[in-house]
Amino acid sequence: MPLAKLSTGVEISYEVQGEGEPLLLVMGTGADHRFWAAQVPAYAGRYRTIVYDSRGVGGSTVPDDPSTCSMAVMADDAVALLDALDIGRAHVSGLSLGSTVAQEMCLRHPDRVASAQLHGTWGRSDEWFVRMIETLEHPVKHGDMKAFIRYALMWITSPTFLEEQGEAVRGMEAAFLEAPPHPRGVLGHIHADKTHDALDRLGAIACPVLVTAGEQDVQVPPRYGRAVAERIPGAKFHLFRGPHASHLACVEMAEEFNRVTLDWMLASSQ
Repeated sequence: MPLAKLSTGVEISYEVQGEGEPLLLVMGTGADHRFWAAQVPAYAGRYRTIVYDSRGVGGSTVPDDPSTCSMAVMADDAVALLDALDIGRAHVSGLSLGSTVAQEMCLRHPDRVASAQLHGTWGRSDEWFVRMIETLEHPVKHGDMKAFIRYALMWITSPTFLEEQGEAVRGMEAAFLEAPPHPRGVLGHIHADKTHDALDRLGAIACPVLVTAGEQDVQVPPRYGRAVAERIPGAKFHLFRGPHASHLACVEMAEEFNRVTLDWMLASSQ
């Protein structure tokens, strides 16, 4: 993947597929662009689809100090990447941490976001959320990335997936451990997760917004997404249902996820 040297001082690894209006996909905590694998082929038929590794993961710069990482900083990175690609405005879709980066893009750079999709999102890191994310922070602080991915998959996938798709789970774990992110980079993401607080500012978002949640999501329960949607004027809320409607519905329910998101993007552009 090519590297873009950004005005924010980091190098970001990215990939572009397809033609049409730009669509930027922003992934979650400790994850790189590969988690969008089920979406890129579906989106690239209609959109110029850009995936990238956020600072701290994949082929991108790992900051020296995790405490310098925030959703605002990563939102500025995302806009700087658009600058590097000579893109004025883009549709933006984010999952988990990526959704909160998208919130900050809408708030800090409203003229650069044509529409926003916030999947598995939250508006403020309350005490429950902070304690949840600390269960992932602990093994990373001790350099145990094997435990990190094992615990992370428990939080982000459904009980049905873990129970019935053992081979797929082991494959995801193995792929992660073949090229794990630097612990310092993941700690930066977790710092951003723990300090996110945009709930009282979301009313300023003016672009079309889709908020989705999975009814089986135990990491970011639907109550958080509903609260976000209620604060954004005109936002649409969609709840994925069924035994695979997890935090990672984009993987477990890829066909339905792609249909719902594509239909919304096409409708909101009219």
